[in-house]
Amino acid sequence: MSKRIQVTVPDRLAEELEKWADYDGRPVSNLCAYLLERAVSEAKREGEDWSTQQDGETKEHSKGQ
Repeated sequence: MSKRIQVTVPDRLAEELEKWADYDGRPVSNLCAYLLERAVSEAKREGEDWSTQQDGETKEHSKGQ
């Protein structure tokens, strides 16, 4: 099941995403979902681990800062 989210981006970025999506022949929402999946995978590969965070806890807070 997919979950719908709403994101506000600067006009310039929206225009770039629209051009990219058009070039790829897909909807902007599909392109954004793909890019978000890649970003999450990359963060995990680089060692980010938010799976143990408590609700409302930030990265800095969990490091004791």
